[in-house]
Amino acid sequence: MQRGNKSNRLLDFYAGIPLLNTLATLRRLTPRRTLPPNLQKIGVLCSPALGDTLLFSAALQDLRTQYPQSEIIHFCMRQNLAAAELIPGATRRIVIDLTKPHQTIPAIRAQHLDAFLDFSSWQRLTAFYTLLSAARFTAGFRTPGQHRSRGYDLTVLHRPDLHETGNFRSLLQALNIPTTHQPAVEIPPATTPEPLADTPDLIALHLWASGQRSWLREWPEDRWLALAHRIARPGTVFAITGAPSDLPRTQPFIARMQAEGLHAISFTGTDGFRSLARMLQRARVVVSVNTGVMHLAAILGAPTVSINGPNRNGRWGPIGPRAIGVEAPGEGCGYLHLGFNFDNQPTDCMERITVNQVAAAVAQVEAL
Repeated sequence: MQRGNKSNRLLDFYAGIPLLNTLATLRRLTPRRTLPPNLQKIGVLCSPALGDTLLFSAALQDLRTQYPQSEIIHFCMRQNLAAAELIPGATRRIVIDLTKPHQTIPAIRAQHLDAFLDFSSWQRLTAFYTLLSAARFTAGFRTPGQHRSRGYDLTVLHRPDLHETGNFRSLLQALNIPTTHQPAVEIPPATTPEPLADTPDLIALHLWASGQRSWLREWPEDRWLALAHRIARPGTVFAITGAPSDLPRTQPFIARMQAEGLHAISFTGTDGFRSLARMLQRARVVVSVNTGVMHLAAILGAPTVSINGPNRNGRWGPIGPRAIGVEAPGEGCGYLHLGFNFDNQPTDCMERITVNQVAAAVAQVEAL
């Protein structure tokens, strides 16, 4: 269930709310259950967004520390598998399709879970699957306006004034689980030569956002060019990252960079996030719009600058030892909460961010 897909969200809202709450009413005929004392099998689920999954790694490590001998099963989706493969804590992963209940419900129930913890925040479908998981105990978020929480045994308020990592931690804290970890990834070493491995001065730029109204989270291309001139050194190579679907836009932009005397190439990983992560670790600096690649770079410890616009640092900003988020000046920006609440909000947030702001952030993060 992608938050950027409006049709899926509408179906989830209009069909999911009455179905979920009817089943939850029947479930409430029996008392709410408490967390079993000895958990042998724990199921976890988070949003299919790549960035959310990477941030979820902190909570997953906390859960592993609390239950070192338990089997922790991470139910993930095709959309976030590349990120899920890198985060530590789970014993194993099971890929499910949220749009196929006839497959997903049996797959979850077959695990005979002692507890199922749903870390997604708005989807009724994930709450529906949690309710039908046959787990001995369930927990999830109570998100205002989403009408999804009645079926859980324990609920925690999902707050717009917390970073998403803070929301994840609040769910564990309600279960008396200490929360001490930061987001982390584990990157396997390269087994074959990789592009740009010997580049002495490498800068990664990630221009493209994804999902609904993605253009509202993208910075004007002319400013990217101006920034590149500002931060380039003799011999600098710019790696323009993106998904294969971004290539029709990436290639013309690279041509513009080359026409202005900048050395740029396209970098599209073919092995999930693995080779991308290794490239980001080698970069002098990574500059990105607020997306999964940005979170990956920040968590890796690469010098990372996030250009936020509709996002706010306190809600979706980068987390890492050398990461800075640049926010739009003026009133009304930084409004995104669940990732799709663009209606009646400013549309010029990214345009408000100047080259001087981002260049200053690059200098600051390089000095950390």
